[in-house]
Amino acid sequence: MKTKILLISAIIAFASLPVKAELTVDDVSSRAYLMNHGHAEATADIVELNKSAVNGNKADLPIYHKYDNKSLLYRWFDQAFTYIDPALDTGRFLREDTKFYPNVDDL
Repeated sequence: MKTKILLISAIIAFASLPVKAELTVDDVSSRAYLMNHGHAEATADIVELNKSAVNGNKADLPIYHKYDNKSLLYRWFDQAFTYIDPALDTGRFLREDTKFYPNVDDL
């Protein structure tokens, strides 16, 4: 009887403790969270661009730092290969000619 009361009181005590494992919207939409949960880099870029567009901030994506500490020759060859192969990532995804209203040209 004594152990049952002790066990029940321990369960009630543990059940009443606050849980500190909460996730906020900022946590769930962060780049690290998305990458750790199996999403692609493009998905994380889209989320960052949309968050920055809503908040009116400039997004700081890794593609913007593509040429940091690179030589001029590397930049030239990279841009030449990007010109030859249009499927390569140029960093202009979702930023080029964005219109927020419908137009006749959309048809």
